[in-house]
Amino acid sequence: MALATEDDREFLRSIFASSLDPFYDGDHEAHADRVLDAHLAAGTDSYGHFSVAQRTFVLWSDGSPQAQRLGVLHLAVKRQGTVKISPLILVPSHRRRDGLGSVLLRTALDFAWEQGARQIYCTVAAENAPAITFFTRHGFRLAGESPSQYKPGMTELILYRGLVAADGESQRDLHMRLFGDGDAAAVRELILDSMPGAFQGVDDDWVRALFDGHDRRFGEDLNQKYKIIYVAVDSSGAIQGTVAAGPKKGAPVKLMPLCAKSPEAFGFMLDEIPRLFGTLGRKLYTHLPASPATTALMQGGGWRLEGLMPAAYHPDWCTVQWSLSL
Repeated sequence: MALATEDDREFLRSIFASSLDPFYDGDHEAHADRVLDAHLAAGTDSYGHFSVAQRTFVLWSDGSPQAQRLGVLHLAVKRQGTVKISPLILVPSHRRRDGLGSVLLRTALDFAWEQGARQIYCTVAAENAPAITFFTRHGFRLAGESPSQYKPGMTELILYRGLVAADGESQRDLHMRLFGDGDAAAVRELILDSMPGAFQGVDDDWVRALFDGHDRRFGEDLNQKYKIIYVAVDSSGAIQGTVAAGPKKGAPVKLMPLCAKSPEAFGFMLDEIPRLFGTLGRKLYTHLPASPATTALMQGGGWRLEGLMPAAYHPDWCTVQWSLSL
């Protein structure tokens, strides 16, 4: 891997044109010239609005005089503390060689960390299945899709990967169990500590009605709006999270509340929820405030964003409806 030079210009023009044309409109040779010019100008993009630095790398087969160029990676450092891969391309004849794409991505990740970025992202055409598989296999999450974004008839997917190091907190041997009468005080405290800021009307009466719904679960009468409550418990017996399932007519299942004391406990519950409630209906759905941490966990768990509901539960919050097909 080496930083690109002027000698790489024709290679970049050729690989940009041949690899991008099936998925993107525009002058791809001009695109290659622009990013290389910015790279050669000490990374300064005189036309970029959000970019603060541009870097282009070329992957070589080896250091011999007969070495071949195998791929290219261009990275744009953004003002908001992110880095965009734009693009990452292997020469077609080498795309099935194990590890070459990973070498390019490793360079991208190392560079992004050196820049102090908190996130790295890219966009990929939905029709480019090998690229989507590559990025998702390396920890990228699907943020969304945009039909006809860069070419009519082509849907562009937005993918990202967080770069902030985990705090090292373990799951403390979390496990899920059915809510019992002895859990009422702890669950009430958890709900009232975590929910009212984004959900108006969540108070003692709301919690009491939730517990009453759990008591009606044996009748399994949808018209009585019964609930099934589970709690996430750590090895000390302390409750770290709770979730309640309410089956609906038509076989969706609403999860409310779905809250936890920490992101790790929330993520653990997301992993367990399909097992706990998978036989209750055909899909699960929940309403959550649109915070970055919650959104990342939902996307990482394979949940689908179905709708944005401004001020639905609180005038200061936009609530997201997430769903998971069963």
